Amino acid sequence: MKITLKINEEDKQFTAPFVSTRKLKDTLKLSNKVNAGFTEDILDELIDYEVSLYGNQFTAEEMLDGFAASDFFNKILEDMQTVLGNFNSAVKN
Repeated sequence: MKITLKINEEDKQFTAPFVSTRKLKDTLKLSNKVNAGFTEDILDELIDYEVSLYGNQFTAEEMLDGFAASDFFNKILEDMQTVLGNFNSAVKN
């Protein structure tokens, strides 16, 4: 997984490190919260999740200021699906 943020007027790309089983658990919990309804608190949790997923290589503030709002939900859902994808495939088999 990769994400590009605009930081100090430069595009900076980050790659997610190893994704642990704990992150799978966090993803399942957050997915359930998002499905229950969207609030400002959920937005904060999604941002914190993404920062954590990428190994804290950037801050929540850098994500808020450096990632396009129009792409935010697609990127979060894409990354969550990537984490859950392998799990969902294994469960179906």
